[in-house]
Amino acid sequence: MSYQAIKFQREGSIARITLARPDAANALNFTMGDELYEVAKICAAEAGIRAVILDAEGKIFCAGGDVLTFAKAGDELPATLRRLLDSFHPAVETFSSMNAPLIAGVQGVAAGAGLSLLSSCSFVIASKNASFTMAYTGIGMTPDGSATYYLPRQIGLRRAEELMITNRRLSAAEAVDWGLINQCVDAEALTNTVQNLAEQLASGPTIAFGRTRQLLMDSFDNNFQQQLVAEEEGIIAMARTRDGLGGVAAFKDRKKPTFNGE
Repeated sequence: MSYQAIKFQREGSIARITLARPDAANALNFTMGDELYEVAKICAAEAGIRAVILDAEGKIFCAGGDVLTFAKAGDELPATLRRLLDSFHPAVETFSSMNAPLIAGVQGVAAGAGLSLLSSCSFVIASKNASFTMAYTGIGMTPDGSATYYLPRQIGLRRAEELMITNRRLSAAEAVDWGLINQCVDAEALTNTVQNLAEQLASGPTIAFGRTRQLLMDSFDNNFQQQLVAEEEGIIAMARTRDGLGGVAAFKDRKKPTFNGE
């Protein structure tokens, strides 16, 4: 399948999604929303995909929603936003719940929906040139794309509200300090750092990765006893997988385990 607003390719067990509207600051439009949802479903459905990289062309990672399209919509803006979020939100939900970890490599500004998309990733690595801002209230809007779910959990309520109300711009170093991203590296090291992490994760127990992420997300809604039950069911489920059985056997034999994502 050909794509217009993104690029999508497989490199063995690693999939790569590239935002590809550099002339429009990789802003999220209908086409990008639809295409992100399509590739999210592929990444979630194909067991052979065991890690996913998200990156972008050009100097800007993603400037957020396509505000020029919003402006042209006039009185039809509510319907325009509904149309966009009918694909973008399912894409984010699918990325959030798939087994393969989603690793973002951020080379420049991530604003609005771009930052929201990053908040749903398992790992975010940024160039020291990158920066992060919510931007929504700057145009009289409220956040979308899962930001109000993930950011309070990742950086705390006070800092999340500060980002969303003041539209403060964080440098990559500040974003690491806040817990918004995992690490920042020199610009020339970004691609290799992301690739190396993807290769490491792609050789891991993929189902266990997905179940671990689900346990972490559920922990904010479960009470202590409910979480213990979820942990019990989770580890028992892993004991039925080839990776779980193989990992235990390798430990017994003092060997390095080989995981197949099964």
